[in-house]
Amino acid sequence: MSKIWILIRAQLINFFPINEMKEPGNKKQSSIVIASFGIITLAIFFCVYNIMTAKTLVQVGQQELIPAYMIAVSSFSILFLTIFYSNGILFGSRDIETLSSLPLKSSDIISSKFMFMYLLNFLIGFIFMLPGGIVWVLNGSLNVLQIILYFTSIIFVPLIPMSIAACMGIIVVAASSYFKRKNVIALIFSFAMIGIIGYIAVSAMKLGNKDNIEIMLSKQITGLYPISRLFMQHTNFPMYIGEGSFIAFSTAVFYIFVKIVSMKYGLLNTLAKTTTRYSDNKNSNNRKPVFFALYKKEMGRFLSSYMAVLNAGLGVILLCVFSIFLLFNSVEQIGESSGIENINEYLSNFAPLFIASMLSLSCPAASAISLEGKNIWILQSSPVKVKMILNSKIAVNLTLHLMGYMISIFAFMLKLDINFIQVINLIIVPICYSIFITVIGISLNKKYPNYEWESEMMIVKQSMPVIVSAIIGMAALVIPILLHWFLHFPIILTLLGVAFILLVIAGSVYIKTCKLNFI
Repeated sequence: MSKIWILIRAQLINFFPINEMKEPGNKKQSSIVIASFGIITLAIFFCVYNIMTAKTLVQVGQQELIPAYMIAVSSFSILFLTIFYSNGILFGSRDIETLSSLPLKSSDIISSKFMFMYLLNFLIGFIFMLPGGIVWVLNGSLNVLQIILYFTSIIFVPLIPMSIAACMGIIVVAASSYFKRKNVIALIFSFAMIGIIGYIAVSAMKLGNKDNIEIMLSKQITGLYPISRLFMQHTNFPMYIGEGSFIAFSTAVFYIFVKIVSMKYGLLNTLAKTTTRYSDNKNSNNRKPVFFALYKKEMGRFLSSYMAVLNAGLGVILLCVFSIFLLFNSVEQIGESSGIENINEYLSNFAPLFIASMLSLSCPAASAISLEGKNIWILQSSPVKVKMILNSKIAVNLTLHLMGYMISIFAFMLKLDINFIQVINLIIVPICYSIFITVIGISLNKKYPNYEWESEMMIVKQSMPVIVSAIIGMAALVIPILLHWFLHFPIILTLLGVAFILLVIAGSVYIKTCKLNFI
């Protein structure tokens, strides 16, 4: 057990910039403060949201469903989020060869990596379970054992969804290793699994009889996460038996998972690092412009990274999926399903912001420089201007955005009844947001690079430039909405004004970034 805790401690030190925070005068401290503030603000927002949700259940007389609801939502959220980084932590990371050469059991390595992933997801379960549990305790007649078991179960909530997500990751690793285009197959499998999870969530929300709110909510909760049934009040057995069964079952699932995976851990890591068994004998000696060569190299680097495409490309893929869905469904039908009246006017006004939000989710530029890793010396020693290197990375980001942008613009203009000003808004606003988030991302990554990473997941999902650029992008999206809601500014003119300001900011940041002739 002591070896496992040492491994976990080493991963935490590598993951969180603890040493950099302690170092006086470190230039990364300001960004660390911004990232920490954003994460804390987001956590507070979800805590308040969960308290309000629990109070709503109390108001409709369904406070006994609060534990099951919190278990279902937190577990489903953990399952969904873990899919994006489970393989990056468990398999194929750079430290595997070093750890394998040490006197460590495979079960110790997999346990330490799984527990590290557990600590990240424990916060999600804590944010859901604790606020809801407090509301439940204050508004229900409960015994001490029920309360103790509920709050104890918070520790065990992440185990089952993380095991399921890791099993999905193993399927992706094993299946894709036998194909020529390994990353393409892995991405197809991953997005298919994400689609299945999304379908389950949507289907669960449609369950139940609307005439009986208790039956409807119960079916929706158990449809989303069947194990949450153990936290419902039953006449067959007391609730504390269900809570105890949940704790025992979660522990058993985790133990069995670790034992099974540890037996084949070496093989799974080999499969994760397997390259294509086929060779492409097409050699080209044609001379190309420097920018095009850098662009082609950067695009190949992005597309060859499973973690980069899965995480940085998610927003564009979701935008394409929604746009295709809009093409094959009527606007009125979408309005009825979502419960939004006058859906055409709503989408006409907010479509530019929706497209911009999806594009802001996809910002590979925020990790493009760090992904060079230890090969950064090649760019540093090449006779190429820094501005051209940055432009090639920006061009890849804008190319990715362009694919989703074109499809969404076509779908919205074809299906919505919009006037000329709304068309201008629809075209211009997403472009400005795209340029803004791309420039901010590359600027932050140039200022705070990290070339000493062990896993790509740490760079493309949880590095400081990625987190800070996401916070800045979120703030840029929220500002026009707040101006419209609280100050009653016209949404169309507000979006155009904010977009113009963002474009000016992006231009000034770009000029300043390109003046620094070093990477």
